[in-house]
Parts: sequence; C-alpha cells; structure tokens
Amino acid sequence: MILECDIGNTRCKWRVLGEGAEETRGAFDCVDGFGGLPSLDGIRRVKVSSVAGSAVNEELIRTLASMKLEIEFARTSPLKAGVENAYADASKLGVDRWVAMIAGYNRCRGPVLVLDAGSALTVDLVAANGKHLGGYITPGIQLMKSSLLAETDGVQFDLHHHSSGTAFGADTANAVHAGVVAAQVGAIIVAIEEAGRQVSADFAILLTGGDANVVYTNLPASISARVTLVPELVLDGLQLALP
Repeated sequence: MILECDIGNTRCKWRVLGEGAEETRGAFDCVDGFGGLPSLDGIRRVKVSSVAGSAVNEELIRTLASMKLEIEFARTSPLKAGVENAYADASKLGVDRWVAMIAGYNRCRGPVLVLDAGSALTVDLVAANGKHLGGYITPGIQLMKSSLLAETDGVQFDLHHHSSGTAFGADTANAVHAGVVAAQVGAIIVAIEEAGRQVSADFAILLTGGDANVVYTNLPASISARVTLVPELVLDGLQLALP
C-alpha cells in the first residue's frame, strides 16, 4: 500500500492507496505532530508534497523511521509529465503548485487554469502544449484575517468567525469575513479573464484547497458553472511526480 501526504502550512491531508483502489483518507492539523496519520501496517511507499518548513518535515521523518519507511519527497523540476516549468529556477516554484499543475494538465489533456484556495490562493495557467504560463499568489482567507488582526488596532473580531458569504456585514466580524471572501472571488475572476487573454482555446478551470468550497459557493453562477472542484488535486499529482 502507498501513503500519500499533502502537507501545507497548517494541515496534512493524506490517503492510502492499495491494489489500484483508494482505501482510506483523512486530514489533521500538523502543528502538534503527525499522530493523525493512519496505521502504517502494510505501507511500502510514502509519497509527500510538503511546503512546510524543515522542522515539520524532519518530524515526519522521525515519525516514520520506526517503521523503517523512507519518505519520497516530490520536488519541482524544469519538466515533468508533459508540463514545462515557467520559472527560470525551477526549484523556486512551490512543490504543491507544481504537482497540482501536473495533475490538472494530465487530467484535462489541454489548457487548464489551476486554482488552489489554501493559506494562500494560488493560480497557475498551463497551455495546451503543457507550457506553464505563470500565475498569481495572494493571501488566502485565514491569512487575510490574521493580517488584519495583526496590523490594525481598530479592526477587532473573532478570527474563527464565519458568515455565509459575500453579503455586506453589519458588524466587524461579518464585514471582514465577507470582504476576504469577496477578495478571493475577485482574484479568481481576474485570473480567468487573464487566462482567456493568454490562451486562445477554451480552457478547463480546476479548484482545490481547504477553502475551495467557500470560494466555489460564492462565485457568480456563470463562473462556477465552468469550475470543477477537485479536492485532492495535489495528491493526484504525486502519482505522476513520483510514479
């Protein structure tokens, strides 16, 4: 069986694959370690995409060492699975963006705009020939909220408060939540327009990440109709990045 892990800035998403069929999956906050991983009995390979710091990665290595399991970390590269990296220094591109692009392009076999709504909202466009055309990086919902709390004195609210969408808020908490969701939606609308200018053919739009559902439900209907939710796009990319 194979354990696949997508380690972000705050959470670890995992799934176990065996005999070509998906068996189990889960997710947990990894700030306190990796006790949320499943039983390692029967695991023969561990594939990881991690954008966490070295301390987190080393903790994972220690956790798995008792089972004599070596971790295969995905790395960015100039070319992989038909996708050509746009960065002059390929190693500077975040590995989560890279494996998501690989998965998205191979899923669609054509031009694709990959949106990942996590701690940061990232956008990447891949052309029909597999060439990465660049993208956007902007703070995600929670990061925007944390920034407001840290950098302002007058804007005070419960960081974990959530309202239902982008309707104007009648108090600070609701105004902040609606505002940051609206910012995500606005960035995606601009990204779709920019993608349309860069690729002439119709392109697929894939949305993944921890806040994907929040963003998706607040997109205009004309746009959400074009968007496909793919919750485990990074994990899907590991199968191509680490065959």
